[in-house]
Amino acid sequence: MVSKNKKTDIMISVIITVVVSALTIIGLYCHEPWFDEAQAYLLARDSSWHDVLMYWTHYEGHPPMWHILLKCAASLGLSFEAAIKSMNFIFVEAVVLLIQFRSPFSRAAKAVIPFSFFLLYQYSVISRPYMMLTCSCLLAAMCYKERHEKPLRYCLALIFMCVVHSYGIAFAGGIVVADMVGEAIRERSIKKMCTGIISNKKLLVCYVMLFAAAMTMIADIMPHSDTFAAKQTVNPNYHSLPVCYLFSWLLIPSENLFTSFSSELMYMRQEVNPIGEVIAAGAISLLIWAALFVICKKRRMVAELFIPYAFIAVLTSLHIMPHHFGIFFMYMLFILWTASDKEQIKISEFTELAEKAGMSASFAKKIIIGAAAAFSVINIYWDSLSFYREIKLPYDPAPAIAEWIKDKGLEEKKILTTWSKSDIYMVNASSVAANAYFDRSIFYNLNYDLAFISHKVADEAEKAEVLEKWRSEGAPYIMVCDGPQETGFICDELGLQDDYLAVAYVGKGRRIFKDKCDTYNVYVMCTRDTYKEIYGKEYEVSTY
Repeated sequence: MVSKNKKTDIMISVIITVVVSALTIIGLYCHEPWFDEAQAYLLARDSSWHDVLMYWTHYEGHPPMWHILLKCAASLGLSFEAAIKSMNFIFVEAVVLLIQFRSPFSRAAKAVIPFSFFLLYQYSVISRPYMMLTCSCLLAAMCYKERHEKPLRYCLALIFMCVVHSYGIAFAGGIVVADMVGEAIRERSIKKMCTGIISNKKLLVCYVMLFAAAMTMIADIMPHSDTFAAKQTVNPNYHSLPVCYLFSWLLIPSENLFTSFSSELMYMRQEVNPIGEVIAAGAISLLIWAALFVICKKRRMVAELFIPYAFIAVLTSLHIMPHHFGIFFMYMLFILWTASDKEQIKISEFTELAEKAGMSASFAKKIIIGAAAAFSVINIYWDSLSFYREIKLPYDPAPAIAEWIKDKGLEEKKILTTWSKSDIYMVNASSVAANAYFDRSIFYNLNYDLAFISHKVADEAEKAEVLEKWRSEGAPYIMVCDGPQETGFICDELGLQDDYLAVAYVGKGRRIFKDKCDTYNVYVMCTRDTYKEIYGKEYEVSTY
């Protein structure tokens, strides 16, 4: 017979699951997909299985699982938004169900965790592979306790982690190395640790499978020599790699739970925060690490605490933007899950330590409860703002631009998207997102006639050849660009005589991140004659 407390616990979990699911559906419905979401879908839709699995991975820098799922969805006839949003929602549900019904967390933790910013908004509403990566981390945590007795499902969870994301490869490798180091420390013998693995034939075979899968994924995503990521140079004013590695430990934890200092539009390597923010984030991050250390030290899993994140931090120091910061939250859930599986985490662990340091146990308890309350309030505040803005404001102008082009019947006209002065193939991002609403690329000048960005870098000879090809097309009917000032550069590059100074349409976007909302516009430019043809009236320059 199920106890009354158990029934209550199940009922609360059901309610939380329903609430999170409903909020996610609302967010997904209102969200206007941006470049990253469209890029993955278009690549999957328009590429062969061979290219999805073995070619574009070298230019995208990530394993192909997300593209595989999107290709399956596209093959079933799902539209762009239906494909990306349905695939992501499956993993949102899986993560919430795992937390509510399979995790060893306390009732309070189960109630709080799903409403964290990265889980409820950033990775649920914006359809990218990060919710799938979160799911893989939770599956690995669930299997970790019985990894020696049931190694196959444990290693399958880690293999799943590897095929989802490059961060997953680093995380899975760190988990295995930490397990070995931790076991050697507990046994006080490297030999005993090795003997234990060798004697467990199933575990040994599974580790060999995992290693082979990880190496395969690394080989599959290794950048080619002409990949943008391999060619780009780092600005000397950017932070050095050692500084970014330090930031990965002393900035990212705080930015996950309490602070909102980072700009969504900037890489961690290039953003310079005021010294007060750096000190505040560092102090809060150290407190987070201290709390995790207390938990893991008691359970003799200090190696398991630090080694996986040391692996992850190598990648975060190389390339990370704030919307990637949630990798720390996934890692933290893994650590807390595996620690709770050993022994339930209790407030008394901290109050007893505080008493030994001469602090009142009741005061220490108030601090802990206050920190948990602050986390909840801050994250719900971020969530509330994000969902409000998602409902009221356009996240990206691409859907509106695509609708405008269809409404004006311009699909068959010559449409040009502008590109960066430093890279001819780095085009206007919203143009790529707009392509996802058509069955082909509506822009005649996208690289290699693709609907998506190849992330290849053209040499001077190829650049000259491509520009000549575009010149041969003649004058475009309209241009899509980030600003009217770009048209002069484009006209010079293509030798166009007409002035594309008339603003035919302005698409508005709002990049939402925590309590921040960055505004950006995308402009459709044309000549005055074209404007009159579209609207039946003369173009008048706006006055302010």
